[in-house]
Amino acid sequence: MLSTIREHADSWLIKSILWLIVFAFIGTIFYSWGMGGASGNAGGIVATVNGSEITQAEYERTFNNLLSFYRDQFKNQFSEELIQKLDLKTQALDILVKKKLLMLKANTLNIRVSDMEVINRIHALPAFQKNKLFDHTTYQNFLKYKRLTPLGFEEGQREALLLEKIEKFIKSNVKVSEGELDEAFRRESERIKLDYTKIPLNYFKAPEKVTQEEIRSFYEKNKMRFEIPEKIKVEYVKVGPKNYKETIDIQEEDVADYYKIKIADFNVKKMYKAAHILFRLEPQGARSEDSVNKLEENAKNQAKDVLKKIRGGADFSELARKYSDDTTSAENGGSLGEFPKGMMVTEFENALEKLKPGEVSQPIKTSFGFHIIQLQEVKEKRVKPLEEVKEEITQKLKEIKTRQKMRRIAKHIYRSAREDQNLARAAQENQLAVENTPFISRENHVIPEIGTNPDFFNQTFSLEDNKVGDPIFTPEAAFVIKVIARKKPYVPELTDVQKLAKEKAQEEKDLTFSVKKSEGIAKKISSGNLDLESAAKEFKLGLKHTPFFNRSDSIPGIGNIKKLKTKAFDLDKGKSGWVSSRNNFYFIRVQDREKAGTPSTEALKDLTTRLKIEKGNFIFQEWLENLKESSEILIDKTQL
Repeated sequence: MLSTIREHADSWLIKSILWLIVFAFIGTIFYSWGMGGASGNAGGIVATVNGSEITQAEYERTFNNLLSFYRDQFKNQFSEELIQKLDLKTQALDILVKKKLLMLKANTLNIRVSDMEVINRIHALPAFQKNKLFDHTTYQNFLKYKRLTPLGFEEGQREALLLEKIEKFIKSNVKVSEGELDEAFRRESERIKLDYTKIPLNYFKAPEKVTQEEIRSFYEKNKMRFEIPEKIKVEYVKVGPKNYKETIDIQEEDVADYYKIKIADFNVKKMYKAAHILFRLEPQGARSEDSVNKLEENAKNQAKDVLKKIRGGADFSELARKYSDDTTSAENGGSLGEFPKGMMVTEFENALEKLKPGEVSQPIKTSFGFHIIQLQEVKEKRVKPLEEVKEEITQKLKEIKTRQKMRRIAKHIYRSAREDQNLARAAQENQLAVENTPFISRENHVIPEIGTNPDFFNQTFSLEDNKVGDPIFTPEAAFVIKVIARKKPYVPELTDVQKLAKEKAQEEKDLTFSVKKSEGIAKKISSGNLDLESAAKEFKLGLKHTPFFNRSDSIPGIGNIKKLKTKAFDLDKGKSGWVSSRNNFYFIRVQDREKAGTPSTEALKDLTTRLKIEKGNFIFQEWLENLKESSEILIDKTQL
């Protein structure tokens, strides 16, 4: 299978996997352009694309959108280091370049968006609808709240529609061949079982201890690993919300305006409370159409028999505990608890819609099997009235206005301190005091009062000494900082780090020995001179076995290691192999292999649709990259 991937490395099917995440994100940014209004022209020029300019304002807006996007994805793991690894500045510029290329190409191809298309687009946005109809007042309130002009917002929508049109134009002729379908179905449906064991990279220890000469040699080759990094001490003032929240007064009209603009946030979905008894269709290993049909018939007959008992007066909960294949809900008498409309599969919810509380359904088929459903309670969808959410909105507005005041005060402190670089005086003028950090480095800067704040530490290590930096804003607080002391980095002498150098040198010697020994074992296993059972016993390793899995599954007991899955599916039944991944050597043997069956008409239709989307995404991205390569793109890096 490894050879197959290499042979097809240039095929759309393989490449589309690599484009998938990037494409999804680009789509998100396209949408944000439409919701954020048309591009501005303020600021310097960051780049030109075939003579068309990208402004500093556009770049900063896109960069900040990227920061917000990734901050939402990574939550507490988001850090300055991650920003550097993701290279967000380059990403932001690349997105803008691609947008500009698409706009220029749309003009060349004479692709246009009419005023009526823009109007229809805006009228169709759920945020502006009441009772599924466009509401002009809600629209105007939204623009007011977002501080947008109608023209700016509408031109943003025109841009978004134009981008969608050219994307559809490029994808319009995508076709999927029978060969591509067969390859995709085979890849997705073929399954194997593995016997496996693993050896950590550092499992074996070298028989000899490191000598002083080896320690010295390791130290000389790796001096920078022992470097004591630059350290700085920072004076800062923290502007938090707690001092200002109680001073904020929220007016009745503010609450009413917010309610109108955010009315969609107060929708309560229709809620169901139900129980079910499940009869699964397909145990592991059953794949042929005949066997599936037989299993389906058996499951349906079982469901009918149990339903007769319910109709005859038997207790639903007891029958669920006895017969349901959904073991989790069976323990609670089949109860699924309370859940909103849209949570269950379509067939299940269609059955719920036909029931009244207390009624039991006929056997209903879904992808999970046959269900007997008992509807226990229904709560209809509604919109929370203003009175019910008034206090919630008041608190929300207080938080918003508190953050706004917090930002104003931080800016005032910065402007005042900038006159003479006296941060303590400027803070005192605003009834606040400065604090000092201990000496911190890029590697070690945990300060409880500040928390994990990439913007704070990014500015900290880029500021000149005794210069006040621009205000830093986070959802929780605002900061103004000043570097007041600095210790330069240095490499200590070997005598000062003798113990650490000895530990690290021994670790390297052990690792080299362990890897070499593990590679020797791997070669013996691959050549058939050593079987897995003997290796596991000789080196005190556990031999484990997986159930059947396919290429899209995570390997049971191991995880989703693509390198290992590729190797496994490349082996014939009974053959052994190995890979090194995630600090382990994995030794595997294919215990059994199950070929793909014949797809049903419905499965083939779904697969065709999905492959068309994937192929279309890939073709569009490849076309966009080719367009980029053939264009004149000039970048002013001093503006980034």
